[in-house]
Amino acid sequence: MPRLSDTMEEGTIGRWLVHEGDAFAAGDVLAEIETDKATMEFQAYDAGTVLRILVGDGETVALGAAIAIVGAEGETADEAASAGNGATAAPSQEEAAEPEPKAAPARKSPKSSSKAKAAAGNGSGARAALRVSPIARRMADEAGIDLAAMAGRGSGPEGRVVKADVERLISSGELTRPAPPAGPPAAQSAPGEDETRELTPMLKAVATRMAQSKQTVPHFYVESEIDMTRAMQLRVELNSGLADSGDKISVNDLIVRASALALMQHPQAHRSYVDGKHAYHAHANIGIAVALDDGLIVPVVEEADTKPVREISRETRDLAGRARAGKLKQREIEGGTFSVSNLGMFDVANFEAIINPPESAIIAVGATVDRPVVVDGEIVVRKIMRVTLSCDHRACSGADGAKLLQTIKQLLQSPSLLLV
Repeated sequence: MPRLSDTMEEGTIGRWLVHEGDAFAAGDVLAEIETDKATMEFQAYDAGTVLRILVGDGETVALGAAIAIVGAEGETADEAASAGNGATAAPSQEEAAEPEPKAAPARKSPKSSSKAKAAAGNGSGARAALRVSPIARRMADEAGIDLAAMAGRGSGPEGRVVKADVERLISSGELTRPAPPAGPPAAQSAPGEDETRELTPMLKAVATRMAQSKQTVPHFYVESEIDMTRAMQLRVELNSGLADSGDKISVNDLIVRASALALMQHPQAHRSYVDGKHAYHAHANIGIAVALDDGLIVPVVEEADTKPVREISRETRDLAGRARAGKLKQREIEGGTFSVSNLGMFDVANFEAIINPPESAIIAVGATVDRPVVVDGEIVVRKIMRVTLSCDHRACSGADGAKLLQTIKQLLQSPSLLLV
């Protein structure tokens, strides 16, 4: 199991994209792996052949555990495993049921020893009666399928319900509860009783990191109201001109651009507290909080300070789309220096966001609403947006945070500056 996240301790095979006997080239995607942050594509480090799959779809194993044996074409799994580290590969279920006739030893490829991995057990044990992979549970929830009666009947290890099981139910139209297995009736929850579910790896990571952040990072907050009237007018004008291209600028794109430019003007507020030192950042890498069906992920727009609004818009839409589809790459969720969390589309007036270490700040964006305000001594209706900046007091002072927020506000209230 490869390390696909800096906080990853275990991974779940979402699905294999290759089968035993398939050849692959360096860079080919072999499997989709669910980590604590997202579903990642696992790419081959080198060319080879899949000799045996050790961990099936929906199964979770610890970081570093063997998930497959690969080698050269013509090798057996035992030969490849022996060449890799001297261990003996465990037989597959099919091999255990029907022994394979011995074949003449195949000539080994010089590369095979560097590619071979041996089985060391999958480290998984029995859990609750109903074991469901995160992808299978999400698919079942979306399709309205009750998996309660599938306890112990899935095609995954130890009866775990995996993606293929849910796909079968959907394709067959079996959207009602399947017949229970033969034997003593399983214990049933009383009507109205709460249901307990295991956390997905992503939700475990969010819970752990956010708790650590609030416990170890001294947060302080600065709040302001931004007149977005001119910014909204600029957005309408830009989108009118871009209508034929298919591009569309969002309010969030303008906020990302304003934040990136402001961060470069205030290095005291654009540094991280790491191991008792301050790390100053050469570019503003802006994280965009994306809500998923069951969790949260923050892909990063790299060097947003160097990119025009149109490019930020394209990149943000691409990242958000692939985040929801579980297609992000590891590098696309790392290296952030500042984050934007926007709940304005949910009609939230304002809120305080939790910092994502080692970043030193995050801006929480509320809804833009029409409000009567005083301008030049007269009451007029303007489009007002409330924002709250959360800062790590170890990295920047209250004045540093206030200056950063003031510059973000100035840029959004004079939005033509975002285009230069």
